[in-house]
Amino acid sequence: MIVMKFGGTSVQDAEAIARVIEIVRGRLAEHPLVVVSAMSKVTRLLCGIAEATIAGDREQVDTLLDDLLSRHHRVAEDLLADDAQRFMQTIVRIDGLWDELATFVDETCGTGRLSDCDHARILSTGELLSSVIVSAAMDAAGLDCTWLDARDLMTTDENYLSARPDLEMTRANVREEACGTTAGVLLTQGFIARTFAGDPAVLGFEGSDYSAAIFGMCLDASRVEIWTDVDGIRSADPRIVAQTRRIPELSYEEAAEMAYLGARVLHPLTIGPARSQGIPICVLNSHQPEGSGSRVCEDHGDIPQGPKSIALLTAEDARELKTRTIFDVSRKAQVSVIGKGIAADRDRIVGTIRGIDGGCAVSLSENGLSLSAIVEKDRAREVVQALHHELFK
Repeated sequence: MIVMKFGGTSVQDAEAIARVIEIVRGRLAEHPLVVVSAMSKVTRLLCGIAEATIAGDREQVDTLLDDLLSRHHRVAEDLLADDAQRFMQTIVRIDGLWDELATFVDETCGTGRLSDCDHARILSTGELLSSVIVSAAMDAAGLDCTWLDARDLMTTDENYLSARPDLEMTRANVREEACGTTAGVLLTQGFIARTFAGDPAVLGFEGSDYSAAIFGMCLDASRVEIWTDVDGIRSADPRIVAQTRRIPELSYEEAAEMAYLGARVLHPLTIGPARSQGIPICVLNSHQPEGSGSRVCEDHGDIPQGPKSIALLTAEDARELKTRTIFDVSRKAQVSVIGKGIAADRDRIVGTIRGIDGGCAVSLSENGLSLSAIVEKDRAREVVQALHHELFK
């Protein structure tokens, strides 16, 4: 069995979902559990609904709710127009989820506050809506899809917006629901969960990746595939460096180090569940499914040493990743070079950084996997670009 997680850009519209269906079709022999995120930008829209609800701005709430409903109706119609009965069944399910959200928001609008639990209830709607559409489209395409509610699978504590799963209870839930089924595809949601008391909760930033890794651990999956819009894990952020390189293979430890230091492909929490069972994580591009992507796995001595990636950590990244910073976040940023045996390249790295920001200090991490420098914030992108040119030219 494998787990396949598709992010927001991979399910953002009918064309993207059609690609997902064909990718999954090619994996049917491996009995996939498919995990989907909300459609691209929907979680942001739901955050806007929460903010307008707190402010008591009913006009804005109604506008955003209408946008949410019309977008999902449109995608469902694009995918299911040739199957009138299935289309109407899907619209009924979409409308039911939307009605629950609209009723809750109407009841709380103007109260001046929402609890974390209330926020989690609102944010959970995105994954539920997208998964209903993807599930129906898979059935229409002949994939025999069984929809599972992730809230029945993932049990967490009461940190509603950054909940931590009870792994033993979640394992029992997943195995009860998923094992023994004869369905061609199991489909569920990332990010969303329920507390022990049955209240809504979400797993926080990049929670869908974390969900996928946990489900993979619970099922002893042969691998976890993270499908995104980037061709594997890159040597730097493509928004900063134009010609990045794909990293074919890296260790769990290197991937975790990259994530903690600001690289955005995998969240640090994603690594742990897979590493505990020795399950490889493959990062793949749903827009180019024929690509090789990147593989994160146990290092048995065959993973090459040396620089693999350059990460930039800003104040905004630190807040999202819950990463402790030791620098003045208003004026500084942290640039790190990650890779096993990185100390061998220290002189080149230090020389390149100090050629741009001469006053900075460069330090080797305790685990020996990264060299980091605190640089002036307005020079950080230049430092990343110069390092990439020096190390990967």
